[in-house]
Amino acid sequence: MGTMKEQVRLVDPEESWRNEFIAYCEEFRDAGEHVAHGQLADATADFPGLLRKWADHAAGMNLGEGQVPCSVFWLVQGRRIIGTARLRHCLNERTSREGGHIGYEVRPSERGRGYATLMLSMVLQKAGEKGLDRILVTCQKDSAASVRVIEKNGGAIEDEIVSERTGKPALRFWIAL
Repeated sequence: MGTMKEQVRLVDPEESWRNEFIAYCEEFRDAGEHVAHGQLADATADFPGLLRKWADHAAGMNLGEGQVPCSVFWLVQGRRIIGTARLRHCLNERTSREGGHIGYEVRPSERGRGYATLMLSMVLQKAGEKGLDRILVTCQKDSAASVRVIEKNGGAIEDEIVSERTGKPALRFWIAL
């Protein structure tokens, strides 16, 4: 993992990544996953507008109903986006139950290579820089890979809930920073 850490970095989204972000979203769409490609239409139609929306949300401005301030980061290797992470600066009633402080995904073709573990570790550092001392991370109970990623980053299970989004069992973990 040491050499991987030297090769990848966490970056803020910016205009120069437009085509790569679109390709990233298309990969999720082509894999039949709706996690990232929900942003495909926005990225294709008005990428600068999408970046402005994310910057506003990071600054706590123009938040929609039930949203909290949130920063978006990309895990990149060279000029390839490996994954996306969202760091919510605080929790509300909805995110304190499900979603937590950090959400992330790795593009389908890059899974199983340790990128999610590394990305979560890097975003935890960002959370500490924002003054957070405890982070809630949630995942589906049947996602053994997600459970391992969270546990490798110090996650201690709090409880099991039924996801309001999926109706399936989900796990809630706390990570002390």
